[in-house]
Amino acid sequence: MPNVSKNNSDDKTQRILKKGTFYTITDESDAYILLDNTKQELEFKEKTIDTQTNVTSDKGMIHDVNGIGHIVPIRWYYQKNTYNMSDVQKHADAIEKKYMEYREITCPD
Repeated sequence: MPNVSKNNSDDKTQRILKKGTFYTITDESDAYILLDNTKQELEFKEKTIDTQTNVTSDKGMIHDVNGIGHIVPIRWYYQKNTYNMSDVQKHADAIEKKYMEYREITCPD
């Protein structure tokens, strides 16, 4: 039986394709969905085109140390008719690398 998870923004059942320390990639009928695991508990605020990836993304609000709110991507929807799994994996690898670098800086062994 395949792994199944729920997308926070709707009730479509999705199959987990790949899971890293800081990301999860799921499969929907028309899109691959990349979830930033570090932001999975953020409340959904809006769905827009992410300017860095040029794909539709769900965004939530995170507050910095000064209490200022910033809208940030939570998950990205890579449409299968435009993108393939390697495109999604490149973005996932960048997420993994970024957070590993943050971890090394903030939590050195």
